[in-house]
Amino acid sequence: MKRLRWPLFLTVSLLLTALFGYGFVNAYSDVVNPPKRAVLTPTKEEPVKKGGTYVALGDSLTRGVGASNGNSYAALVGRDLVKANTVERFQNLAVSGARTENLLKQLKQKEVLRSVSQAKVISVTIGGNDLFNRGEGVTNFDAKKTAATITTAQDNLKKTFRILREQNPDAVIFYVGLYNPFRATENGEAFDAIVQDWNAKSRTLGIEYDVEIIDTFNLVRDVKRDLSSDQFHPNDSTYEEIAKASLLAVNKRF
Repeated sequence: MKRLRWPLFLTVSLLLTALFGYGFVNAYSDVVNPPKRAVLTPTKEEPVKKGGTYVALGDSLTRGVGASNGNSYAALVGRDLVKANTVERFQNLAVSGARTENLLKQLKQKEVLRSVSQAKVISVTIGGNDLFNRGEGVTNFDAKKTAATITTAQDNLKKTFRILREQNPDAVIFYVGLYNPFRATENGEAFDAIVQDWNAKSRTLGIEYDVEIIDTFNLVRDVKRDLSSDQFHPNDSTYEEIAKASLLAVNKRF
C-alpha cells in the first residue's frame, strides 16, 4: 500500500509543477508583450436640444413698435433662447393696441390655448393701453375714472395669469411691468404713482401664480432718451434693456 502512494504523490507533484510553470510563462509573456486592447475615445458631446416654444403675448411692446429694426424685447429674447437651445422656436401672438380685455378674448381661441399649453416660456405685456387709454387719458386725466380702470384691468390681469398657469403648470412665465411715458407732462407725478401701484399689485399676482415680474419703471427715466420718436414706445436701446432683464429672469429657471 505504501508503495502505491509514492508513485501517486510523484505524479501529482509533477502535474502541479507543470501547471505552475505554464502560468508563469504566460504571465511573463503578457508583461513583455502585452495584448492589444481597444482604445476608447470619448465621443464628442453634442448640445442638447431641449425643445419647446417661447410664446409671446400682449400688445405693441411685444410686437416691437418703436424699434427701428422691428425687434421687440420679445424678438431679442426669442433669438437668444433659440441660440442657447433653451427653446426651438419663437412665436409672437401679440396684437398692437390690445388691452387686458382683448388678451382675455384671445385666450379663448383654441389655437392660442394650444400654443400656450405647449410652450416652455411665455411672456406678457399688457395694461398700458388700459391705464393710459392709448394716450387719451393723459390730456383728460380723471383720477376716479383711472382708479376704476385699474381695478378692472388688474382683475383681468389676474384672470390672464390664472388661465396661463392652468393651461401650462410647468412653463416659465414672465410679465413685463409698466413704465411711465408721461413723466414730462403736468400729470407726470400722478402717473408715476399709478404705474408704481400697478406694478406692486402685479408683483403680488406674480407670487400667487408663479409669474416673474420684469421691472421696467426705472428703465424709462428720460422720455427723450429712452423712448422712440412717438414718445410712448421704447426705442432700440430700451428694448434691449428689457430683453436683458427678461433673460436674467428666464435663465435662472433653467
